[in-house]
Parts: sequence; structure tokens; C-alpha cells
Amino acid sequence: MYKPLLLASLFLTPLAVHALDTHQTPAEQLRELGRELAAQAGASQWQQLWQRVRQAGYLQAHGSAVHFSVAPTLLPELARQTLAQADEVQALRQTQALYRRSFADQVIGQRDGQPLQALCLLVDWRTLPQRMLHTPQPYLRSASLLSSYPCD
Repeated sequence: MYKPLLLASLFLTPLAVHALDTHQTPAEQLRELGRELAAQAGASQWQQLWQRVRQAGYLQAHGSAVHFSVAPTLLPELARQTLAQADEVQALRQTQALYRRSFADQVIGQRDGQPLQALCLLVDWRTLPQRMLHTPQPYLRSASLLSSYPCD
């Protein structure tokens, strides 16, 4: 009974849906995905992001070379603005994109004592099938907000 299922899965594997390749996706389309994600990301996506940020030490001024210096209560809105209005988007790895937004009038954080006025937010789009790039809405709630940190 299991052999036919295994055999069938081997034949169907090439037909499997492939994840969005951020290197093959134009920056403007990645920006649009960021805008849509900023508007539709769920509370659990944001909670997981802030848990990872906390674990990375970016919220602690002592003990981390890179850390946020703005009030933690401001970070959710700054992160949302970064996704919605990114100055730059850079493809990383196969399915990840780094969104960066400069806040010229505000110091966001520090790296080894040097002020940083931009926020970076790393998103993994592996749950978005490449063929759904133009209609991503059903997949936005499964995108991973991997990390956020102050940057150059």
C-alpha cells in the first residue's frame, strides 16, 4: 500500500509548487510584496519577529554590538513603515529579501557606539509560490518576518 503512494509522490515531486525566488523577482515587485505584507501581517508573525529580535539581543544596549536605541514601543510602527515604504530591497539567499528604510531624522540604534539611522527587516518568502507572485494575498499570513535590526 505504501509503495504506490511513494511511487506516486516521486512522480509528482517535479510538479510541486516552487517558492518565490527573490533573485529572479524585480525589486519593485518585492517592494509591493512588502507593502502588502505590512498591511496584512498577523499578530503571530509580528510576535515571532520580536521574539527573534529579543533573542538576538538587539533590544539590549549592553552585551550586543548592534542594538536598537529607540523606545521599544516605537519599533512595531518603524518596522511596519520599513516594509510599507522601503528605500531599498535586496534579495538574499533563494527566498529571502532584506527591506531597508532610512529614518534620517532619528537614530534607530547603534553598532559599536556608532549611531545608525536605518532599520532593516528580513522576510522569508518561501511559502509564496513563484506562480502566485501577482496574487499573493492568500500567502501573506505565512511569510516569515525573520529579523529586524538597526543598520547603515
